[in-house]
Amino acid sequence: MKKIAIRVVVLVTTFIISMVITSTVMNQGNTDMTTEMGPATFPLMEMEVNGKAVNQLNGYARPMKISSLRDTITPIQSDRRVSFSIETFQNNINDIQYEIRSLNGERLVESAQIEEINVSDGKIPVSFVLKDLIEANQEYSMSVIVTLDTGNIIYFYTHIIMTDDYAVKEKLEFVSDFHKKTMDKDSATDIARYLEPDSTGDNTTFSKVTIHSSMKQITWGNLAVTQIGTETINIREIAAQTGSFTVNYMVSTEENGQETFYNVKEYYRVRYTPERIYLLDFERDMHQIFNEKVNNYSGNKVQLGIVNPEEISLKESDGGNIFAFTSEERLLSYNVVDQKLAVLFSFYDIENSDARTLYQNASLKILSVDETGNILFMTYGYMCRGLHEGEVGIQVNYYDGTLNTVEEQIFIPYNASTEILQKEVEQLSYVNKDGQLFVLLDGTVYCISLENKSGEIVAASLEDDSFQISADHDMLVWQDGEDLNRTTKLIVKDLTTLQEKVVAAGPGEYIKPLGFMGKDLIYGLARTTDIVRDSAGRVTFPMYTVRIQDEYEDTLMSYTQENAYITGCSIRDNQITLNRVQKTESGEYEEISDDQIMNAKEADNSTNYLDKTVTDDYETTIQIVVKNNIDGKSVKVLTPKEVLFESGREFNVEETEEQADRFYVYAKAGLMGIYMSAENAVNAADLNSGVVINDAGNYVWIKGNRSTRNQIMAITGTQVTEEKDSLAICLDTMLAFENVARNTELMLENGMSATDILAENIENAQVLDLTGCSLDAILYYVNKDIPVLANLNDGKAVLVIGFNEQNIVVMNPESGTVYKMGMNDATEWLDENGNKFITYIKNES
Repeated sequence: MKKIAIRVVVLVTTFIISMVITSTVMNQGNTDMTTEMGPATFPLMEMEVNGKAVNQLNGYARPMKISSLRDTITPIQSDRRVSFSIETFQNNINDIQYEIRSLNGERLVESAQIEEINVSDGKIPVSFVLKDLIEANQEYSMSVIVTLDTGNIIYFYTHIIMTDDYAVKEKLEFVSDFHKKTMDKDSATDIARYLEPDSTGDNTTFSKVTIHSSMKQITWGNLAVTQIGTETINIREIAAQTGSFTVNYMVSTEENGQETFYNVKEYYRVRYTPERIYLLDFERDMHQIFNEKVNNYSGNKVQLGIVNPEEISLKESDGGNIFAFTSEERLLSYNVVDQKLAVLFSFYDIENSDARTLYQNASLKILSVDETGNILFMTYGYMCRGLHEGEVGIQVNYYDGTLNTVEEQIFIPYNASTEILQKEVEQLSYVNKDGQLFVLLDGTVYCISLENKSGEIVAASLEDDSFQISADHDMLVWQDGEDLNRTTKLIVKDLTTLQEKVVAAGPGEYIKPLGFMGKDLIYGLARTTDIVRDSAGRVTFPMYTVRIQDEYEDTLMSYTQENAYITGCSIRDNQITLNRVQKTESGEYEEISDDQIMNAKEADNSTNYLDKTVTDDYETTIQIVVKNNIDGKSVKVLTPKEVLFESGREFNVEETEEQADRFYVYAKAGLMGIYMSAENAVNAADLNSGVVINDAGNYVWIKGNRSTRNQIMAITGTQVTEEKDSLAICLDTMLAFENVARNTELMLENGMSATDILAENIENAQVLDLTGCSLDAILYYVNKDIPVLANLNDGKAVLVIGFNEQNIVVMNPESGTVYKMGMNDATEWLDENGNKFITYIKNES
C-alpha cells in the first residue's frame, strides 16, 4: 500500500511539473493550455410561413436590445397562428417560452410557455395561436426563450406582423421560382422580362451580378455551378405592395477533379399587383471559399478566385516578408520566406460547416503585422461558436508566429445588433503600440487597455459632422462644446502618440471639422454674423475659408473665394470636393457649383498586393501578387491552437448619457448607414430603395410603400389674419389635427421654431426636419395621414395634405383654400423654394 501511495505521489508530481513546463513554453500571461476552437453547440430556429420554412434564426446567449434587432420579419395570417421549428443539434431542451412585445421592447403584449415539447428527427415543431391582443398590419417583436437541460438560456428574435393583405405567398413563390430558374438555362427565359440589362451591369465578374446584368451573366455564363443543399430564404421587409428578401446558399464548381466551394447571397425587392409581380431590384454576391489545403499558387501569386476585391483586407509587415489577408470572413497569414500559410481565424471549416457556422455575421480587421509573424486582429459581430458563442461583441486576438497560437486579449460584449456594431467599429477601431484600443460605440469613443482590461471615455455624445476620423483611424478630431454650430475650438488627438492639440477659431468666428487627408486636418471657419437660423430651426453654417493643417500645426493651405461659402466637403483618395453656396442680395444663401482641391497622392510601396486576372469560364478572379515566387508543393499549412486562460478577459464599456436621435437606414446590404439627420437618412434610403428606422425600432420612412392616392379630409382651408401668419396657421392646423390647441403665433414670437412647437405639443411625436428631401419622398407621410409643412423662401408656409398620380393637394393659408396642383409643377415650385419640409411620426408610448 505504501509503494502504491509513493507511486501515485510521483505520478501526480510528474504531471504537475509537465503541466508547468507546457504552460511556460506554450503560452503567454496567466494561461494553462491550448486547444482548438469549440464547435457550435446552440440549437437553430426556423420560422414557417404558408407551409414554407423561412427566416433562419441564430440564438443569442443573453437578452438583446430588442429595438435594434430587425434581421427578419415573419408574417402571420389573421388566424394569429405562429409556427416554427427548433433544430436541437443533440441539445436536450427543457423549456420553451415566447414573448410578444412592442418594437421598442418596453411593452409586453403577450407571453406564454409551450406546454408540449416533442422531438422528431432532431427537430421540435412548435405551433400556437396568439391571443386577440395584436393589431393587424402592425409590427411586433417576438422573442423565443429556450432553456436547455444544462441551465443555459438561449434567445431567438424576429419581428411578426399579422396580415392577409400583403400577398406574402405570391411574393415568396416568385422569389423561389426566380432563384431556381437562374440555375436552369432551359427555363431561364421565363425570367428575362423581369431584367433590366444596360451599361451599368458589369458582365465581367460573377462576384456581383445585378438586375442590370445580361441574361447570360444571370444564368452563370460558361461557369458550371451546382447548388449544394437547399437555399435559405429570409424576409427582410414586407409591406402591402413591396417586399425585400435574401436567399443564401452554396454552390460548387469542379475542375481537374478538384471541387471549389462558394457562398452565394441573393437580394430581391419586389412589388405585387393583382395583375403581376414586378422585380424592382436584384443582386447576387458570390464569394469563393479559399481552400488552404489545395495548390492555390502560380508563380508568385496566391489565387483567391471569384471574390469582391473591396471585401479583401491585406496588410503586410514593414519588410513585406509576412502578410495577413481576409477572404470570406476567414483570416490567413503567409510567411514569404518560410512559405508557411496559417489559418488564424475562421468560424467554419470542413468539420464545422452547418447552418450555424456558415452564418456570415461577423467581420475581421487586421490591426498589425510584424516581421516575426505576430499578428494582432479583431473579430467583431455575432460569435457563432467558440468561447463567446451566441454573443455579439468585439474580440481582439493575438497570433504568436513563433508558438503558432492565438490568444484572446480582450472581449467587449455589445447588447445591440451586429449590424449596428459593425457600422460603429468600421468608423473607428485602432490599437497603438502601447496596446490601447480606440473604438467608437454608440456615439462615444473609448480608450481601452488590452493589458489592464480597463478603459476611459475619450469623447462622448458625438453627432454627425461634429467629429472626423482619419482613413487609418489614427487621428481623431471633435468639436468642444454642446452647440455644434457655435463652437470656438476643436480638439485633435493623435491616437498613436496620445498627444492632444487645440485648434481655435478667431474672434467672431466658429469652427467645424471637415476631415483628414492622411494626418493633415481639414477644417472650416465661419463668421458668427454669417450663420443663420430659419423659422423651422434649420441652421446654415457658411464657412468663408477652409484650411489644411499638418500634425505639427502648420497651415499647409487656405481656400477662400469672394462671396463663396463652404457648407460641407467630401474626401476621396487625393481629392477634396467642397460644397458651396453664395449670398444673394436678399441675404439668402443659394447653391453654386462645387470646387475641388487636389493633393499629391502618396505612392503605395506595398510589396504584396491584390491584382486580377480574367479567364473565359471564371471571368474576373482576384489574386495576391507576392514579392517572391511560391513553390506550391513546399507550402506548409499551419492550424494554430487557441490559448486557454484563467483570468477574465471581458471588459464592459461604461454607458454614457442619452444620445441624440439616430436614424438607421436598411437597404439591400442590410444596415447601410447611421445618421443623426432625418433628411440625410431619408435621402439615403430613397437613393438605395431602403427604409429608415429610429432608435425605438419604428419605421420613419419606407421606399415605394404608398397608395396611388390619399387625402387628409379632416384638414380644410384656413386663412391668415392680422394676428396669425401662414406659418402659425399651418402649425395650428397640424396641432388641431392631433386634437391640440395652442397659441403658436405667440410661441413663434417668443423665438420657438416650428420643430420645437410640434415636438413639445404633439404627444409621443418625433418631429422630422426633411429639408432637402424630394416631394416624392415626403408623400410617404401624407399617405399615412400625416400633414407635411412646406416653408417657402418668402417666409410663407403651406401644408401638403393629399396626392394622386397627377397632383398634390395643398392647404394654402394665404388664400384660405385647399386646391390641387400638378405633380410636375409642384415638384418644380417646392424645389425652387428649397424643399423645406417638416413633418412627424408617432412613436408608441
